[in-house]
Amino acid sequence: MDTELSGTLNSEEDRMAEEKVTQNREDIIRIEGQLKLINQKLDNHINHMSGKIDTIFKIVWTVSFMVLGLILKAVYTGLIG
Repeated sequence: MDTELSGTLNSEEDRMAEEKVTQNREDIIRIEGQLKLINQKLDNHINHMSGKIDTIFKIVWTVSFMVLGLILKAVYTGLIG
């Protein structure tokens, strides 16, 4: 009788373990999907930020050349004038 009860408990434990494995597998698949979505959103944001940073660099270089031109003009005027 003990072996029957033991066999029933083992099958119940096996079923519960299998359900847990299935649940874990489903959770992992769900988490992987969420990670892919986060990665996609981050890539999108990085591309937009990169474009904005490039624009800022262009503005900084333009202003820098304008300042350099004014400095050269001041030096030229000081030497000539």
